Parts: sequence; structure tokens; C-alpha cells
Amino acid sequence: MSEAFLHLFEGFPYAYGTDAGGCAWVSVNSDTIEAHINGKAMIGIYPMVYDPDKENHGPAGFVTGSDNRPVYPDMKPSLWKCKWGAIDIDEGDNSRIYAENVVTVLQALDIVGWIEMSRSKGCHVWVFAQEWTEAPTMRRALLAALQLSEAEYDAVYPKQDQLEGPPGNYMRVPYGGKRPEGRQEVLDPNGYPMELYDFLLEASQSRVPLSALEVAAGLWKPPVENLPPERTYSRTPLMQMDGTRLRGIARRMWEDGPHPFYSQSGAGKGRHGFLNRFARAMWEAGYAQSDIVAWTTKLDSQLGSWWSEGPKFQGRPDAQRQIENVVSKARETASIR
Repeated sequence: MSEAFLHLFEGFPYAYGTDAGGCAWVSVNSDTIEAHINGKAMIGIYPMVYDPDKENHGPAGFVTGSDNRPVYPDMKPSLWKCKWGAIDIDEGDNSRIYAENVVTVLQALDIVGWIEMSRSKGCHVWVFAQEWTEAPTMRRALLAALQLSEAEYDAVYPKQDQLEGPPGNYMRVPYGGKRPEGRQEVLDPNGYPMELYDFLLEASQSRVPLSALEVAAGLWKPPVENLPPERTYSRTPLMQMDGTRLRGIARRMWEDGPHPFYSQSGAGKGRHGFLNRFARAMWEAGYAQSDIVAWTTKLDSQLGSWWSEGPKFQGRPDAQRQIENVVSKARETASIR
């Protein structure tokens, strides 16, 4: 059974995502899957694989770059491929409704989608391809289904069209041995939980041909530019900021809450986008990193004032690491003088 599971959820073969939110550089094989099913090591799989058909260097052809991160020399974007895609829908009580609507649209496009009740209160929608598919094709096919069904969502996997190197972003896979009762299981067409064996058999027999994914991807429409208002304050700090007080756009975001832009779904929007923009404003105002982490953590705890889903990270075992990652990513896009 572990071999069938590994074949269905095939991804980057040299690392997996840990249950705590980290990356374990260990080969993903039948033993890894067996440990997941038994609950010894609940894992996530990285969907993006570079050059899986070994047209160039193959997925193992990465080297350590100047910043100590793995990169592929002379990387060709078209060689980033995946065998599956997934949608993470984290919209509270409405999650299953959105997921069912997405699956209905996918069915109309001759694509079989599988709904998994995720670990908390959301849903995942999985699509499995017959062959290695370019990452942009899979992403746009899923995004088209989201657009046509007008469903709210948290993320689409793979999250990128291409990477400089592995491993990317992982997706927790279902049927882990330590899953909460009634969660991380896939539903049959009638909405009842499926046994792992039945799911593997039916999903393997209903993989989607590349042609159907390409047709669906062609229906995706790039979102219309809809950005928040321009900044109206000076980004140049006059002195080191007092970390106990907020000023500028960060203070307005704290006091006034999110602009309507952040009530939408997609990249840079939602709760995650709001936290990122807040942290970026603090970087641009000259605050120290420790203060930005502290204030972003506080803001996360108050997201329930504006979102029914509540905080984005508070209560998760990896909350601190996730906040620090948001702050770090915000610095990469901040205009710091």
C-alpha cells in the first residue's frame, strides 16, 4: 500500500516536510510513507520536481549556491513539473461548500478532484495527473476552477511556477496515523470518508490527462490589478524607532484594520498578506527585527477582530517560526534606505 501511496503523491524525492513545519532532507521512499501511515512521522510532500524525466541534470542535479541554498545551474523554468496539485481552503464552516463547488467545476472540465477534510476546520482539494505536468499548467488549471466557482481559498499547490532550487513548499498528505478523528481523510462522491486502500485505488484509476489540464489552464484569467492605496508618509526614519510605539502606516493598520483589498483571496491578500504588509511597513519605518516580530505576533492574535477564522498562526505549534518567516519575507520586499 505504501508503494501505491508513494506513486500517487509522487514529489521531490530527497526531502519531506515535517509535522512541526520544518524540512527533513531524507529520501522519500516506501519506508517514509509507511512511517506516515503508522503515525511515526506525519509528513508533507513537495510537489515541484525539477527535470523529473532527466532531460538535463535530473532532480538530483542541484548544488549549493552562494547563500548556502540549493540551486540548479542553468535552470530552465519549463522543467519544473509536478504529478499532482492541491487547493488549501481554510474558510471555516464554508470550507466544504467551496471545496464541493470547486470539484463540481473540475468535473465539468473532465478533471477529477478529491476532497480531504484537513487537520483543522478546512478542506484540501487534490488533483492527480497521468504524467509529469509543467507547474504553471497545474496551477492555472486549479486557479481557473477557483475563479469559475468563485470559491475563497488560502493557497494553491504548487505555490510557484518555478524555483531556483528545491524543495519549495510542501503539502501535508492525508491518512497519517496520528490524524485527528474524522480529519485528514478523503471523501467519496457521496461525502463519506474513504478507507485508504479504496482511495488509492480509485484515485490512481482516475488520474487526469495532460490535455484536460491544459484546456482548464487556458480558462484562467490573470486578476485585475487591485492594490491598496499608495503610501502617504515618509519611509525614511529620522532615528531608531521606539519599539514600544507604532507610527506611520503600521499604526494605521493596527488601529483601522485591513483595507478591503485584504478581504480577497490570492497572493498578497488575506490574513497572511495583511501580516506581511504590516511587517513590511515596520521594516520601512526603521524598526528593529525583534520589535517587528513582537508586533506582528500581537497583530496575528487580533485577526479575529476582522476575520471569522481568527488568527493565522496563533495556537499552532510552529507559530513563532511562521511569524519569523513572515517578517523575513517582508524584509525582502521592503524599501529600506
